Amino acid sequence: MPRLFLVCLLLLPLPVSAQDGARLFERCAACHSVTAPDGTKLVVGGRIGPDLYGIAGQSAAAKPGFNYSRSLRKAAAQGLVWSEDAFVSYLRNPTEFLKAYLDDPSARARMAFRLERGGDAIYRYLADLSR
Repeated sequence: MPRLFLVCLLLLPLPVSAQDGARLFERCAACHSVTAPDGTKLVVGGRIGPDLYGIAGQSAAAKPGFNYSRSLRKAAAQGLVWSEDAFVSYLRNPTEFLKAYLDDPSARARMAFRLERGGDAIYRYLADLSR
């Protein structure tokens, strides 16, 4: 019995630290920045993607002045909010996420980047930056 417990314990996911989220976000910063409402650059990054300050718990396509895809704007109109689950699923495959969310096989995301693991750490990192 103790061996079974040890095996089960080893299979549990390890907690992910804020440092892991910051490290993983480095790839995202090629396209995204994080800028506080007062203009403070928390993460200097690209401008191809929208600023991600406050994204945790925010409605999709919510940053004024950014040209979101038609599909993402439609998902926002249907109530898409960036919960941790939605954010992680979107990062895994943005276009497939939108196709499923909208039940529309023609839906497309502009973001081509995919991240299989670590989306939860990035989400928590962005949530912490936005406090």
